[in-house]
Amino acid sequence: MRGTHPEDFLLLNAGHIHLYRHRWSVDRLLADLTALDYAAIYVDLATCGDADAVRDAVIEAVPDWPAGYGRASWDGFADGLADHLLHDARPLAVVVLAGFDLAPRQCASDSLVLLDLLASMARWHLLFGRRLICLIKTDEPDLQLRAVGAEHVAWNRHEQLMTHRTSARRPPRIP
Repeated sequence: MRGTHPEDFLLLNAGHIHLYRHRWSVDRLLADLTALDYAAIYVDLATCGDADAVRDAVIEAVPDWPAGYGRASWDGFADGLADHLLHDARPLAVVVLAGFDLAPRQCASDSLVLLDLLASMARWHLLFGRRLICLIKTDEPDLQLRAVGAEHVAWNRHEQLMTHRTSARRPPRIP
């Protein structure tokens, strides 16, 4: 814990979905979250061209997700998120989505459906004492996403200011 509150509290206070641009930012976030026993799950969306590829990328990244479960439809995939992303053995998870802004244009709406589901599942899991945080990699410092899953998508606390996102300077708390 740095400061008066743990990192997950600071992130979740602003929502479940956060953007990041720089390696130093995500490294700091992941170091703090893994110290709190969060499991890190890395998903690369850069080469996903359709809904099936988006679902497959997540399914392959989640340990212990049964083969074939939830691959055919968004409804089945949502059930898989409820059953396999977080559970008693893995109550805390941070999903790191790389390549979100590199995914082919035909996949853009499917990527947003994924974010909607992750935000909705994050709130649902809170009812059971589980926590889910999603970090989205982007190289666009001025990216603003519409609300997903009825949540505002925020920049992480280390890159809230444009000067931090454009590499003009790092926050003083980041070495």
